[in-house]
Amino acid sequence: MVVQVIEGERNFVVQLNDKWSSFTLNEYDKFFKWFGCLKPNFKKSYEGLLLCIAQGEKDRPEVVPLASPPEDGLLVVANAYPVEYGHIFMVPTAVNQLSCSWDKKMLGLAMKIASEVNNAAFRVFFDNRTSVVPDHMFFQACYFANPLPVESASTVTVYDGNARFGFVVSEIIEYPLKALVFMSNNLKVLVNVVSEISFYLHENAVTYSLLISNNGTKVFLFPQVKNLVTGCSLSAWECGGYFVYHTTYDFDKCSEIEISNRMASVSLQDGAFEDLKHLCCAIVDEVVM
Repeated sequence: MVVQVIEGERNFVVQLNDKWSSFTLNEYDKFFKWFGCLKPNFKKSYEGLLLCIAQGEKDRPEVVPLASPPEDGLLVVANAYPVEYGHIFMVPTAVNQLSCSWDKKMLGLAMKIASEVNNAAFRVFFDNRTSVVPDHMFFQACYFANPLPVESASTVTVYDGNARFGFVVSEIIEYPLKALVFMSNNLKVLVNVVSEISFYLHENAVTYSLLISNNGTKVFLFPQVKNLVTGCSLSAWECGGYFVYHTTYDFDKCSEIEISNRMASVSLQDGAFEDLKHLCCAIVDEVVM
């Protein structure tokens, strides 16, 4: 595995990971079958299952030994082909995972985990209706020692109208993929806002990805359209500026221009993005009032 930064204005990060090529959609299908109750003893037989995290009655987190995971938790699964240190999947247990609808509770739990980890290097990723795994809800998480390129990009504030919760919405500028950033130290309010926006996008069949960072206080939203040539969209990793290549040939010829063009090809048009900004600000007003 080789990782390098492409020198330029944005410092995109690229990785050569030849094993990643075997992690295809078919592999994902098998992965989700394991968590679809098709095997009665799957929770005991799958070696990659580390633990299950669920919302408890106590304020402080604690480890509770159980014979089987709770029905409303997130299964933490080790990735056989990690991109970086601590790369895991967080999959809603079967009762939730089999539903294709947006699950606010699972988003809240994922963001709570990011907060409890209390490490700025820990990021959580989510893809909705992307070409990676359509119609399944799951999260990925990983540690990155340095900020991702999008986290270092310039921003301009588009909403800061509620001092009570310190809620701020910003737009990423001078970046090839249009994106919004939602920030608040109030985890509950942030979850409510992002969940309402995510539910709207999901119901309207809009492809998007999320990046949760800064100990769960900052959420990047990457709305997308499908690439007209390939019919594909970007993963949350790629939206953040981290690209994994399967072959030495593709890795050696990648450049800032090539990556920027890939991002721009799935970015919303100006008019659609302006409409989304207005919608997001209206939702913030409605939720925090």
